[in-house]
Amino acid sequence: GRLMASAPPLAGVEAGAQIDTIFQPLADEAGRLRMIEAMPERQPFSGQRLRLRGDGNVFVAEGGPLVDAGGHFAGMMLRLTAEAPDAADRTGGEPLLDGRFIGDMLAPALRQPLSRIVANAETIGARTVGPLRQNYADYARDIADAARHLVALIDDLSDLEALERPGFAPARDPVDLADCARRAAGLLAVRATDRAIAIRHDIDRSIPAIGEYRRVLQILVNLIGNAVRYAPDASEVTIRGGSADQMCWLSVSDAGSGIAPADRERVFAKFERLGRDGDGGSGLGLYIARRLARAMDGELSVDEAEEGGARFTLHLPCR
Repeated sequence: GRLMASAPPLAGVEAGAQIDTIFQPLADEAGRLRMIEAMPERQPFSGQRLRLRGDGNVFVAEGGPLVDAGGHFAGMMLRLTAEAPDAADRTGGEPLLDGRFIGDMLAPALRQPLSRIVANAETIGARTVGPLRQNYADYARDIADAARHLVALIDDLSDLEALERPGFAPARDPVDLADCARRAAGLLAVRATDRAIAIRHDIDRSIPAIGEYRRVLQILVNLIGNAVRYAPDASEVTIRGGSADQMCWLSVSDAGSGIAPADRERVFAKFERLGRDGDGGSGLGLYIARRLARAMDGELSVDEAEEGGARFTLHLPCR
């Protein structure tokens, strides 16, 4: 949101500035950000502490929705009270964000309203409550897709935050890569079917490896999801696996346009999307996947598939 006016004016702050460039919200003892929870729901709130980014002064905010003469929502009004300079910081002197702002504070506050947007938009788009013009049903599906993209972005940023936290270490548990591949493919089956893409398994045995099950599944969902996204309609995505030299491996291949040799390292860079705009990606998935693979003493690489598309291969230590 933007600050449209203040009385009295805040020193050095211009009308129209983004709120998050002016204030840093501080979570309460329960990790909640009351203002961020209330704004999407257009509800009143109180007790939200805000740190002014310019000079570090802390305010306690309360607020509520504004309506115009026609009864329509017109924004939020905040009332700020300066906190005493010697007020004890609730973090006990530790850094306010402590590397956990998105995952522990922001993500929980945003997931609930975004999930409600997805559910309501899907209900409208499916016309379950009555007839609706096709273009409005399409708009509703676009809204649901956009909200799902935001949820995925929040998840990516939470994972990025966790990965870059000192001491991050995934579990070292026995996992079956073949089973993980089947489960990941099952999660992407509907998306693949919508485009007549077949996900083919070329694995007829277990592949016992060492890693954290949840993180291995996360990597494979990313790889198979990307393969489905960039494969041509009515083509195949192929999953193969095996072991060699004490390392187990799984590969995911598609029949798309592939990745040029010069871009095969670049594709793993943070926020890198190789110029693909509007495809719903954040540019973090492959960066996170490789970081996770390496944290589990493995590797993630890409080369050219036999079908001419891209082939991503995950290596993990064998049991």
